[in-house]
Amino acid sequence: MKTGNLTRVTIFAVGVTAFSLYAATAAPGLTWENFGVDGGELMTAAATLGVPHPPGYPTYVILGKLFSFLPIGTIAFRFNLFSAFCTAVAAGFVTATAVSLSASHTNRTNALPAAAAAGLSFAFAPLVWSQATIAEVYGLNLAVLAILLWALVTERSPFLIGVLFGLSLTTHITSLFFAPLVLLHTKKQGRKLFASWFVSWLVSWFVGLLVGLLPYLLIFLLARSNSPIVWGNADTVSGWWWLVSGQAYRGYLFALPSPEAGSRLLTWGWALLNQLTLLGVPLLAAGGYAQWHSGRKGKKWVLGVVATAVPLTVYAFGYNTADAIILLLPVILVSTLLLIPALQTVGKPALLLPLGLLLLNFNSQNLHNSDDFGRRGMDLLSALPPHALVITPGDATIFTLWYVQYIEDVRPDIILVDSELFAFDWYRQQIQQAHPTLTALSQNDPDIFGAANSSSQPICTVSLAEPTLSAQIERCMPQ
Repeated sequence: MKTGNLTRVTIFAVGVTAFSLYAATAAPGLTWENFGVDGGELMTAAATLGVPHPPGYPTYVILGKLFSFLPIGTIAFRFNLFSAFCTAVAAGFVTATAVSLSASHTNRTNALPAAAAAGLSFAFAPLVWSQATIAEVYGLNLAVLAILLWALVTERSPFLIGVLFGLSLTTHITSLFFAPLVLLHTKKQGRKLFASWFVSWLVSWFVGLLVGLLPYLLIFLLARSNSPIVWGNADTVSGWWWLVSGQAYRGYLFALPSPEAGSRLLTWGWALLNQLTLLGVPLLAAGGYAQWHSGRKGKKWVLGVVATAVPLTVYAFGYNTADAIILLLPVILVSTLLLIPALQTVGKPALLLPLGLLLLNFNSQNLHNSDDFGRRGMDLLSALPPHALVITPGDATIFTLWYVQYIEDVRPDIILVDSELFAFDWYRQQIQQAHPTLTALSQNDPDIFGAANSSSQPICTVSLAEPTLSAQIERCMPQ
C-alpha cells in the first residue's frame, strides 16, 4: 500500500476505533455522570434552537440540532453519540498531527505506529473518554482544537488558522488560551498584496478569525426563536455581550478558597497522572526533551505548548466549581503531542500505552448501564398534581426537567421555576411573558413568589438529587 494511503487508513482506523468504543460505552439516556448535569439544558437548547448558558455555544446548538435527527435511540442518546463522534474526530486529527510531527525525524511509514499510539492514548485518557459518552460541549471543542493543531503543524494558510481559532472560541471560551500557540506557529508567509508580508499575514489571519467567530452572531437569531431556553436578553447588544463574555460566571474566577487548594492539588495531581499512567509520564518528559533539542522548530513547538498549557492549568485550578478539572482537556490534547518523539523511539511497542489505558479505564468509563435521569425526571413529573407550579433548587434538577418536559413532552401543564435562576431579571421577565397570570415576579424572592401564587395552583418543591421519588418531592401544597 502506498505511504499516503496507509497514513489515511491509520488515521481513519484510530477515529473508528475511538468512536466504536465511545458508542459502546455511551450513556443510553440523560446522565449526571462525569459532570454531565448541563446535558439536559444543552440538549433542550439545541433541539429547540435556543440559547444555553453562557457563552451560548452556538456551534454546538447548530450541529447538535443536526445530530438530533439521527434515527436511532432517544434524543439524549443521539447527543451522546454527537460527543462520541466529535471526540473520535479529535483522536483522528491527533493522529494526523502526530504523523506530520514524526515525519520530520523519520519516514512516514515508520511514524505510523507512534502516531496511532498518540491518537489512541489521547482517546483512552479517562478525562477525555468521560466527555465522549455524555451530552456536553467538550467533545466538539476538542475536535476543533485538534483540527487547529493539525493546521498549525502542517502550515496551512493564516486565513484557515484564523477561521479554526475563531470557531474554537465558539465551542468553548477557554480556547483563548491557545492564542500563544496559534501566533507562534501560524505560517508567516503572505502573497505580499499589502505593504509588507507581515501586514498581509496579519490581515489574512484576522479576517479568518472574524469568519470563525460568525456563529456568535447567530445568537441574535436564536434568541428570537420560540425556544423555551434562551439565556439573557441575547437579542439585544448588551444582553448578547453579557452572554458571550460569560459575566454570570466571573465570580468563579480565581475564587478557590485557600483551604481547598491543597486538596485540589493532590486530587488533580493523581487524576492527571492517570491520564497517561505511570508508563506515559516518563514518555511525556522524554518526548518533550527530545523535541526541545530537535532544533529551532522543536523549541518553538515546546514553548507554544507550555505557553498554552501552563496559563490554562492555572486558570482551571483557581476556577471554583466542582467540575473545573474538565477545563484541563485542552491541556491533555496539546501534551499528547509531546509524546511523539518518545513513542517513535519505542516503535511498535508504543501501542502498549493505549492498550493499557483501554484495559484500565474501560469499566470505569462504561456508562452503558448508568442511571437514566431522564426516566427519573419523567417519574417525578408524572407524580405531581395537575397544573402545579414546581420550584427546583438549581441547575441539575431544572436542566433535567427542561429536557423531560420540552423534548420528551411530559407534563406540559406544569410550570417549572428554578430558585437559583430566579435571581436574574431576564429569567423572571421570561416567566412573566410565558405565564401572565403569575404574580410577585418583580423582585428576587422565590418564597414570596411561591406564597403569592399558592392560591391559584399547587406549589411543589422538588429535587432530583434525592434517591427516591418520595424524597424528591420535598413539599407539595395543597396535597
